[in-house]
Amino acid sequence: MYCKRFIALLLGLSVSSVAVADSWVMSIPYALSSERVYKVRIERIDGMNVTTDALRYPLAAGDHTLTISPLLDVEWSPDLVEDPRKNPQSKDLTITVKHGKTYQLAVKVNVEASIESQLDQSYWTPFVYAVLED
Repeated sequence: MYCKRFIALLLGLSVSSVAVADSWVMSIPYALSSERVYKVRIERIDGMNVTTDALRYPLAAGDHTLTISPLLDVEWSPDLVEDPRKNPQSKDLTITVKHGKTYQLAVKVNVEASIESQLDQSYWTPFVYAVLED
């Protein structure tokens, strides 16, 4: 139990969620620029801040809301709105987690988006890229 508490502290999750966690959530490992599919940063899980930059996070089976932001390639990101701090880039994605699965998350980006789409954040959409067996 001490090991699970330590892991919970590192990940910023409750001990009970780690104790019953049997699935995982993570970003895709690398961008697929030719498909305009990019990695994500997981910021919150069920409203709780994620306190580390872990590669994957444990989840119990059931519904979860993940707050994510895009990690964009530098090849075209300078063309986006000049001051992203004025325009926080995060969205919620709700998924239903099943026992023994790893969920890889990504964002689909319209790289030719208008300024208006960039400002209202409609130029990107989060989605579950793949569900893997553990």
